Amino acid sequence: MKKNKGFTLVELLVVMAIIALLLGLLLPALAKARATARQVKDATQVKQCHSGLLTAAAENGGVFPLPGQINTFGVIPGRHTGVPAGQNIGPGGDERQNNHANLWGSMIGRGFVNAQILVSPAEVNSAVSPAARYNMNNIRPAQDCYWDPVDAIGAGSTTYPPQGGITGFQANLQGICNTSYATMPIDPTNRRGREWRNTGNSQFAVMANRGVQGGQTGPDSNGAAVFAASKTLKIHGGVQEWDGNVCFNDNHVELSKTFYPQNVAEIDGPLNSGGGTPPAGTGANKFLDNIFRNDIGTNGPVSRRFSDIFLTIQKASTNPGASGGTVTMTAFDGGDFASWD
Repeated sequence: MKKNKGFTLVELLVVMAIIALLLGLLLPALAKARATARQVKDATQVKQCHSGLLTAAAENGGVFPLPGQINTFGVIPGRHTGVPAGQNIGPGGDERQNNHANLWGSMIGRGFVNAQILVSPAEVNSAVSPAARYNMNNIRPAQDCYWDPVDAIGAGSTTYPPQGGITGFQANLQGICNTSYATMPIDPTNRRGREWRNTGNSQFAVMANRGVQGGQTGPDSNGAAVFAASKTLKIHGGVQEWDGNVCFNDNHVELSKTFYPQNVAEIDGPLNSGGGTPPAGTGANKFLDNIFRNDIGTNGPVSRRFSDIFLTIQKASTNPGASGGTVTMTAFDGGDFASWD
Protein backbone atom coordinates (compact mmCIF):
# COMPACT_ATOMS: atom_id res chain seq x y z
CA MET A 1 0.00 0.00 0.00
CA LYS A 2 1.30 3.39 -0.99
CA LYS A 3 1.45 6.05 1.63
CA ASN A 4 0.45 9.67 0.83
CA LYS A 5 3.50 11.79 0.95
CA GLY A 6 3.01 15.13 2.77
CA PHE A 7 5.04 18.30 2.58
CA THR A 8 8.36 18.27 4.30
CA LEU A 9 9.30 21.01 6.73
CA VAL A 10 11.71 22.48 4.21
CA GLU A 11 9.00 22.64 1.55
CA LEU A 12 6.59 24.38 3.92
CA LEU A 13 9.25 26.91 4.85
CA VAL A 14 9.95 27.60 1.18
CA VAL A 15 6.24 28.17 0.47
CA MET A 16 5.94 30.47 3.49
CA ALA A 17 8.99 32.42 2.35
CA ILE A 18 7.52 32.85 -1.13
CA ILE A 19 4.19 34.05 0.34
CA ALA A 20 6.02 36.51 2.61
CA LEU A 21 8.00 37.81 -0.35
CA LEU A 22 4.86 38.30 -2.42
CA LEU A 23 3.13 40.09 0.45
CA GLY A 24 6.16 42.32 0.84
CA LEU A 25 5.91 43.26 -2.82
CA LEU A 26 2.13 43.70 -2.91
CA LEU A 27 1.36 45.48 0.37
CA PRO A 28 3.07 48.79 -0.51
CA ALA A 29 1.26 48.82 -3.84
CA LEU A 30 -2.06 48.09 -2.10
CA ALA A 31 -1.41 50.83 0.46
CA LYS A 32 -0.64 53.30 -2.33
CA ALA A 33 -3.81 52.27 -4.18
CA ARG A 34 -5.90 52.80 -1.04
CA ALA A 35 -4.32 56.22 -0.47
CA THR A 36 -5.05 57.20 -4.08
CA ALA A 37 -8.64 56.04 -3.72
CA ARG A 38 -9.05 58.14 -0.56
CA GLN A 39 -7.60 61.18 -2.31
CA VAL A 40 -9.93 60.79 -5.29
CA LYS A 41 -12.98 60.34 -3.02
CA ASP A 42 -11.86 63.33 -0.98
CA ALA A 43 -11.62 65.47 -4.14
CA THR A 44 -15.17 64.46 -5.02
CA GLN A 45 -16.38 65.51 -1.56
CA VAL A 46 -14.69 68.92 -1.73
CA LYS A 47 -16.30 69.44 -5.12
CA GLN A 48 -19.71 68.40 -3.72
CA CYS A 49 -19.39 70.90 -0.84
CA HIS A 50 -18.65 73.71 -3.29
CA SER A 51 -21.48 72.51 -5.53
CA GLY A 52 -23.78 72.89 -2.52
CA LEU A 53 -22.65 76.50 -2.16
CA LEU A 54 -23.30 77.07 -5.87
CA THR A 55 -26.79 75.60 -5.58
CA ALA A 56 -27.55 77.79 -2.58
CA ALA A 57 -26.21 80.82 -4.47
CA ALA A 58 -28.67 80.18 -7.29
CA GLU A 59 -31.43 80.97 -4.80
CA ASN A 60 -29.65 84.04 -3.45
CA GLY A 61 -28.76 86.18 -6.45
CA GLY A 62 -25.51 84.34 -7.09
CA VAL A 63 -24.16 84.99 -3.56
CA PHE A 64 -23.09 82.10 -1.33
CA PRO A 65 -25.10 81.79 1.90
CA LEU A 66 -24.21 83.70 5.06
CA PRO A 67 -25.65 82.65 8.45
CA GLY A 68 -26.12 86.30 9.37
CA GLN A 69 -28.38 86.71 6.34
CA ILE A 70 -30.33 83.51 6.97
CA ASN A 71 -31.07 84.52 10.56
CA THR A 72 -31.19 88.29 10.76
CA PHE A 73 -31.38 90.42 13.90
CA GLY A 74 -34.41 89.80 16.08
CA VAL A 75 -36.93 86.99 16.35
CA ILE A 76 -39.23 87.79 13.41
CA PRO A 77 -38.26 85.53 10.49
CA GLY A 78 -36.88 87.50 7.54
CA ARG A 79 -36.99 90.87 9.29
CA HIS A 80 -34.33 93.02 10.99
CA THR A 81 -35.67 93.86 14.46
CA GLY A 82 -34.09 94.71 17.79
CA VAL A 83 -30.66 95.51 16.37
CA PRO A 84 -28.18 95.82 19.27
CA ALA A 85 -26.57 99.22 19.84
CA GLY A 86 -23.39 99.66 17.83
CA GLN A 87 -24.24 96.99 15.25
CA ASN A 88 -24.88 97.89 11.64
CA ILE A 89 -26.93 95.87 9.19
CA GLY A 90 -24.71 95.31 6.17
CA PRO A 91 -24.65 92.82 3.30
CA GLY A 92 -23.83 90.04 5.75
CA GLY A 93 -26.81 90.70 7.99
CA ASP A 94 -25.96 89.84 11.60
CA GLU A 95 -22.18 89.60 11.24
CA ARG A 96 -21.82 88.04 14.69
CA GLN A 97 -23.14 84.76 13.30
CA ASN A 98 -20.85 84.52 10.30
CA ASN A 99 -18.50 81.64 11.07
CA HIS A 100 -18.04 78.17 9.62
CA ALA A 101 -19.93 76.27 12.32
CA ASN A 102 -23.07 78.24 11.55
CA LEU A 103 -22.37 78.18 7.80
CA TRP A 104 -22.22 74.39 7.48
CA GLY A 105 -24.89 73.91 10.12
CA SER A 106 -27.27 76.01 8.03
CA MET A 107 -26.19 74.25 4.81
CA ILE A 108 -27.06 70.87 6.34
CA GLY A 109 -30.32 72.24 7.69
CA ARG A 110 -31.36 73.47 4.25
CA GLY A 111 -30.34 70.24 2.51
CA PHE A 112 -27.49 71.57 0.37
CA VAL A 113 -24.89 69.23 1.91
CA ASN A 114 -24.89 66.33 4.35
CA ALA A 115 -22.74 65.78 7.41
CA GLN A 116 -20.75 62.91 5.89
CA ILE A 117 -19.27 64.72 2.89
CA LEU A 118 -17.85 67.43 5.16
CA VAL A 119 -15.42 64.94 6.70
CA SER A 120 -12.54 63.68 4.57
CA PRO A 121 -12.08 59.90 4.09
CA ALA A 122 -8.39 60.60 4.79
CA GLU A 123 -8.99 62.50 8.05
CA VAL A 124 -6.22 62.00 10.64
CA ASN A 125 -7.33 64.27 13.51
CA SER A 126 -9.40 62.48 16.17
CA ALA A 127 -11.21 65.76 16.93
CA VAL A 128 -12.89 65.63 13.50
CA SER A 129 -16.01 63.53 12.93
CA PRO A 130 -19.39 63.90 11.18
CA ALA A 131 -22.08 65.83 13.05
CA ALA A 132 -23.87 62.66 14.12
CA ARG A 133 -26.11 64.43 16.65
CA TYR A 134 -27.46 66.98 14.19
CA ASN A 135 -31.25 66.94 14.59
CA MET A 136 -33.29 68.29 11.67
CA ASN A 137 -36.40 68.32 13.85
CA ASN A 138 -34.91 71.17 15.89
CA ILE A 139 -35.02 73.55 12.92
CA ARG A 140 -38.01 75.84 13.48
CA PRO A 141 -37.90 79.09 11.47
CA ALA A 142 -41.14 80.31 13.04
CA GLN A 143 -39.29 80.28 16.36
CA ASP A 144 -36.22 81.97 14.87
CA CYS A 145 -34.23 78.72 14.79
CA TYR A 146 -32.62 77.96 11.44
CA TRP A 147 -30.18 75.20 12.33
CA ASP A 148 -29.76 72.67 15.12
CA PRO A 149 -30.24 73.14 18.01
CA VAL A 150 -30.54 76.92 18.14
CA ASP A 151 -28.78 79.59 16.17
CA ALA A 152 -26.36 81.92 17.89
CA ILE A 153 -28.89 84.69 18.58
CA GLY A 154 -32.13 82.78 18.07
CA ALA A 155 -35.12 81.87 20.19
CA GLY A 156 -35.30 85.39 21.55
CA SER A 157 -31.93 85.25 23.30
CA THR A 158 -30.66 88.64 24.45
CA THR A 159 -27.06 87.52 25.00
CA TYR A 160 -24.49 86.37 22.52
CA PRO A 161 -22.64 83.14 23.39
CA PRO A 162 -18.88 83.13 22.71
CA GLN A 163 -17.52 81.79 19.43
CA GLY A 164 -20.82 81.84 17.61
CA GLY A 165 -22.89 79.84 20.06
CA ILE A 166 -23.39 76.10 20.33
CA THR A 167 -25.00 74.44 17.34
CA GLY A 168 -25.44 70.89 16.16
CA PHE A 169 -22.44 71.57 13.93
CA GLN A 170 -19.11 72.58 15.47
CA ALA A 171 -15.90 73.82 13.89
CA ASN A 172 -13.13 73.88 16.46
CA LEU A 173 -10.17 71.55 16.00
CA GLN A 174 -9.13 72.13 19.61
CA GLY A 175 -12.48 70.77 20.77
CA ILE A 176 -15.03 69.22 18.42
CA CYS A 177 -14.90 69.75 14.69
CA ASN A 178 -17.39 68.43 12.15
CA THR A 179 -15.54 69.44 9.01
CA SER A 180 -12.17 68.52 7.54
CA TYR A 181 -12.03 71.34 5.03
CA ALA A 182 -10.58 74.82 5.15
CA THR A 183 -12.86 77.45 3.61
CA MET A 184 -12.69 81.17 2.92
CA PRO A 185 -13.50 83.18 6.10
CA ILE A 186 -16.92 84.81 5.81
CA ASP A 187 -16.25 88.09 7.58
CA PRO A 188 -17.02 91.42 5.86
CA THR A 189 -13.95 91.93 3.67
CA ASN A 190 -13.01 92.55 0.04
CA ARG A 191 -12.35 88.83 -0.18
CA ARG A 192 -15.93 87.99 0.72
CA GLY A 193 -17.41 90.73 -1.40
CA ARG A 194 -15.54 89.60 -4.50
CA GLU A 195 -15.43 85.83 -4.28
CA TRP A 196 -18.08 84.58 -1.80
CA ARG A 197 -20.34 84.20 -4.80
CA ASN A 198 -20.60 82.28 -8.05
CA THR A 199 -17.85 84.08 -9.99
CA GLY A 200 -16.58 81.09 -11.97
CA ASN A 201 -13.05 82.27 -11.14
CA SER A 202 -10.67 79.44 -12.02
CA GLN A 203 -7.76 81.15 -10.21
CA PHE A 204 -9.37 81.75 -6.81
CA ALA A 205 -9.55 78.88 -4.31
CA VAL A 206 -12.49 78.82 -1.90
CA MET A 207 -12.07 75.39 -0.25
CA ALA A 208 -9.30 72.86 0.31
CA ASN A 209 -7.92 70.23 2.60
CA ARG A 210 -6.61 71.98 5.71
CA GLY A 211 -3.09 73.41 5.66
CA VAL A 212 -0.45 74.24 8.24
CA GLN A 213 -1.19 77.15 10.58
CA GLY A 214 -0.78 80.45 8.75
CA GLY A 215 0.67 78.67 5.71
CA GLN A 216 4.03 78.26 7.43
CA THR A 217 6.62 76.10 5.73
CA GLY A 218 9.24 76.29 8.45
CA PRO A 219 9.79 77.15 12.10
CA ASP A 220 7.65 79.97 13.53
CA SER A 221 9.01 82.97 15.45
CA ASN A 222 9.19 80.91 18.66
CA GLY A 223 11.37 78.30 17.04
CA ALA A 224 8.72 75.54 16.98
CA ALA A 225 8.67 73.46 13.82
CA VAL A 226 5.03 74.17 13.05
CA PHE A 227 5.18 72.68 9.59
CA ALA A 228 6.90 69.43 10.58
CA ALA A 229 4.56 68.92 13.54
CA SER A 230 1.31 69.55 11.66
CA LYS A 231 -1.21 66.72 11.39
CA THR A 232 -2.24 68.06 7.98
CA LEU A 233 0.87 66.56 6.39
CA LYS A 234 -0.57 63.10 7.01
CA ILE A 235 -3.91 63.69 5.27
CA HIS A 236 -2.62 62.98 1.76
CA GLY A 237 1.11 63.71 1.94
CA GLY A 238 4.01 62.14 3.76
CA VAL A 239 5.70 63.08 6.99
CA GLN A 240 7.59 65.94 5.33
CA GLU A 241 5.22 67.26 2.65
CA TRP A 242 1.68 68.57 2.33
CA ASP A 243 -0.64 67.32 -0.40
CA GLY A 244 -4.21 68.56 -0.66
CA ASN A 245 -7.25 68.89 -2.89
CA VAL A 246 -7.96 72.55 -3.71
CA CYS A 247 -11.36 73.63 -5.08
CA PHE A 248 -11.58 76.81 -7.14
CA ASN A 249 -14.59 79.03 -7.69
CA ASP A 250 -15.32 77.51 -11.09
CA ASN A 251 -15.86 74.18 -9.22
CA HIS A 252 -12.74 72.45 -10.56
CA VAL A 253 -10.49 70.63 -8.08
CA GLU A 254 -6.71 70.25 -8.28
CA LEU A 255 -4.35 68.10 -6.23
CA SER A 256 -1.64 70.46 -5.02
CA LYS A 257 1.65 69.67 -3.32
CA THR A 258 2.29 73.26 -2.31
CA PHE A 259 0.61 76.18 -0.54
CA TYR A 260 1.27 78.14 -3.77
CA PRO A 261 -0.77 76.28 -6.43
CA GLN A 262 0.32 76.87 -10.00
CA ASN A 263 -3.16 77.98 -11.06
CA VAL A 264 -3.46 80.79 -8.46
CA ALA A 265 -3.03 84.39 -9.63
CA GLU A 266 -0.11 86.38 -8.27
CA ILE A 267 -0.72 89.22 -5.80
CA ASP A 268 0.76 92.71 -5.47
CA GLY A 269 2.77 93.98 -2.51
CA PRO A 270 2.99 95.39 0.12
CA LEU A 271 2.16 92.34 2.23
CA ASN A 272 1.73 91.47 5.89
CA SER A 273 5.01 91.53 7.79
CA GLY A 274 4.22 88.52 9.97
CA GLY A 275 4.96 84.98 8.82
CA GLY A 276 7.69 85.85 6.35
CA THR A 277 7.64 87.05 2.76
CA PRO A 278 6.20 84.70 0.12
CA PRO A 279 8.23 83.80 -2.97
CA ALA A 280 8.58 86.51 -5.60
CA GLY A 281 6.36 86.39 -8.66
CA THR A 282 7.13 87.05 -12.29
CA GLY A 283 7.05 90.86 -12.15
CA ALA A 284 8.07 93.80 -9.99
CA ASN A 285 6.28 93.86 -6.62
CA LYS A 286 4.53 90.58 -7.51
CA PHE A 287 4.34 87.64 -5.12
CA LEU A 288 2.96 84.12 -5.07
CA ASP A 289 -0.26 83.77 -3.07
CA ASN A 290 -0.09 81.41 -0.06
CA ILE A 291 -3.61 79.96 0.18
CA PHE A 292 -3.32 79.42 3.96
CA ARG A 293 -1.83 82.81 4.83
CA ASN A 294 -3.55 86.19 5.11
CA ASP A 295 -0.88 87.69 2.84
CA ILE A 296 -2.22 91.20 2.19
CA GLY A 297 -4.05 91.97 5.44
CA THR A 298 -4.43 95.69 6.08
CA ASN A 299 -1.66 96.75 3.71
CA GLY A 300 -2.16 99.01 0.71
CA PRO A 301 -5.28 100.88 -0.38
CA VAL A 302 -8.62 99.93 1.16
CA SER A 303 -9.82 98.45 -2.12
CA ARG A 304 -7.22 95.65 -2.01
CA ARG A 305 -7.09 94.80 1.70
CA PHE A 306 -8.02 91.22 2.62
CA SER A 307 -8.44 90.36 -1.07
CA ASP A 308 -5.98 87.47 -1.47
CA ILE A 309 -6.85 83.79 -1.08
CA PHE A 310 -6.98 82.68 2.54
CA LEU A 311 -8.42 79.34 3.71
CA THR A 312 -8.94 78.17 7.27
CA ILE A 313 -11.61 76.77 9.57
CA GLN A 314 -13.28 79.83 11.07
CA LYS A 315 -14.45 78.87 14.54
CA ALA A 316 -15.62 82.37 15.48
CA SER A 317 -16.70 85.61 13.92
CA THR A 318 -14.35 88.58 14.19
CA ASN A 319 -17.42 90.59 15.28
CA PRO A 320 -18.39 88.80 18.51
CA GLY A 321 -19.75 91.69 20.59
CA ALA A 322 -22.73 93.99 20.39
CA SER A 323 -20.59 97.09 19.97
CA GLY A 324 -17.43 95.99 18.18
CA GLY A 325 -16.41 96.65 14.62
CA THR A 326 -14.49 94.37 12.29
CA VAL A 327 -11.43 93.00 14.04
CA THR A 328 -8.17 93.06 12.06
CA MET A 329 -8.05 89.70 10.38
CA THR A 330 -4.29 89.30 10.67
CA ALA A 331 -5.25 87.58 13.93
CA PHE A 332 -6.51 84.67 11.81
CA ASP A 333 -2.90 83.54 11.39
CA GLY A 334 -3.04 82.64 15.07
CA GLY A 335 -5.86 80.95 16.94
CA ASP A 336 -8.19 83.76 17.97
CA PHE A 337 -10.79 83.20 15.27
CA ALA A 338 -9.27 80.36 13.26
CA SER A 339 -8.90 76.70 14.08
CA TRP A 340 -5.71 74.97 12.92
CA ASP A 341 -4.44 71.41 12.59
